[in-house]
Amino acid sequence: MLSLAGSPLFAQTPKTGVGLGIYPTGTETGFGFRSSRDNRWVVDVRATRANVFTKPNSGSFVNEVSLLYRVAYYEKIRFHLGAGGRADWNFAEGQSHRYGFVTPLGIEAFPFPFQHAGLFFEAAPFCTWTNSGTTNVGIRTVAGFVFYFLKKEGKD
Repeated sequence: MLSLAGSPLFAQTPKTGVGLGIYPTGTETGFGFRSSRDNRWVVDVRATRANVFTKPNSGSFVNEVSLLYRVAYYEKIRFHLGAGGRADWNFAEGQSHRYGFVTPLGIEAFPFPFQHAGLFFEAAPFCTWTNSGTTNVGIRTVAGFVFYFLKKEGKD
């Protein structure tokens, strides 16, 4: 008899759902959203470097949306590469917004006894441009904590 139990079509549903990240260290501290802990392809959305000042029309905010692929996928560690868009919003008078791309490269480790939370380390080259043609190239770094929410088991 042909068994399809090991087939990707009949794989078990992931045990975790979406994840929230807190990135307190690195060049761009902030918060993030991850679409899944258990899939090789992941959508990563971030809000970092948010600055709001009391003076009207000043401040800045960076956000990124990336598609990541987990090249190495093990029980306690993941290594990923990705590509995405980056926007650097500047609200000060006379400063332009910047738009460009980012290429994340990172590791997610799960050293805790509960496997739905982990540590996160990443470096990402980026390039942004203004409408006037000014280019900004750099590497951003981030380290932090990611917590994935548990999925409720469906009734069989």
